[in-house]
Amino acid sequence: MKKVNIHLVLSVFLMLLISASRTSSCIGELHQVKKGETLSEIARIYDVPMKRIAQTNSIASYDRLQIGEKLLIPVASKPGNANENAGGSWYIVKPGDSLYGIARKQNIEDWKKLQQINGISNPKRIRPGDRIFLPGEGDIGFIKPLRTKVYVTSKYGYRNHPISGRYRLHEGIDFRAATGTRVYASKTGTITYAARKGGYGKTINIQHEDDFSTTYGHLSRIYVSVGDFVRQGQIIGLTGNSGHSTGPHLHFEVRYKGKSENPARYLELR
Repeated sequence: MKKVNIHLVLSVFLMLLISASRTSSCIGELHQVKKGETLSEIARIYDVPMKRIAQTNSIASYDRLQIGEKLLIPVASKPGNANENAGGSWYIVKPGDSLYGIARKQNIEDWKKLQQINGISNPKRIRPGDRIFLPGEGDIGFIKPLRTKVYVTSKYGYRNHPISGRYRLHEGIDFRAATGTRVYASKTGTITYAARKGGYGKTINIQHEDDFSTTYGHLSRIYVSVGDFVRQGQIIGLTGNSGHSTGPHLHFEVRYKGKSENPARYLELR
């Protein structure tokens, strides 16, 4: 009898161990990233396209998975609900937040939908730092900050500065654009800077919730203020020739934890 009980306990333990990193959700499964796992491996495990997992979780860089990070694995599309759960984004709960307040701020009509989707049994027990999945098209990676045809006049990397002549790192990409061309937020986030900034001229900085930030320089007009929450694709200003500039253009930067990265890695420049 004792042997039977031991085998039973071991069997249950193994089943729990196998499923420890998989939690069911009404729109998919939550997978907890383990050491050494890659996005492509996770995609093969669930038989879901890697790009779809990246879009659902707003993953801008495929090689930046964190151990212990929870990923929402979208369910396969079914007739009748193919668009119901397309896309989406994560929201990090802040002090004082409530599901009702989050829903209202994110233009979601029924806060109970958030409760259902995220499997929250008691809405009063959400805590700062919790991740809430927001359904809908959401914020998927980065988009080009201009809607006009893109012409790159200066790439990311070391160069001789066109004004000072000094050889130094150009920490962004310059896009040719006539003065007054609309500039759009490349990714959803909060405005942390909106004013003149030395050689950058009139500048906007947006902090995103995944440790990324974007910068838009040499503007002629600024339409946002510090503290504003902006959606991906929202107009934030107009291009110009302010600061140290040799002609009308948009200087665009992408930073991760404060360090500049090549924006071409995150944008479709075609």
